Amino acid sequence: MKTAELFQSLELSQDVPNTNFHQGDRGVIVELLEPNENEPEAGYLLEMFQNGETLDVIAVPISWAKPFLNSEVNPVPISSINK
Repeated sequence: MKTAELFQSLELSQDVPNTNFHQGDRGVIVELLEPNENEPEAGYLLEMFQNGETLDVIAVPISWAKPFLNSEVNPVPISSINK
């Protein structure tokens, strides 16, 4: 599987066990993780957002995320600004 680039936006392709993150949630790659003896698949450290606020940073295998083509991560609707 092709590795995405640092700071690229990704969308989870499945739920992440033991977290509140689910398929379709979006994050940004903050680190690329090499395979090791405990995790044979390369991975990403993702900063997960909601309404522009960081919720958590999670590690997932690369097969659990796919590129998100929109450059914004969980954008705030313009109608909600200045309210």
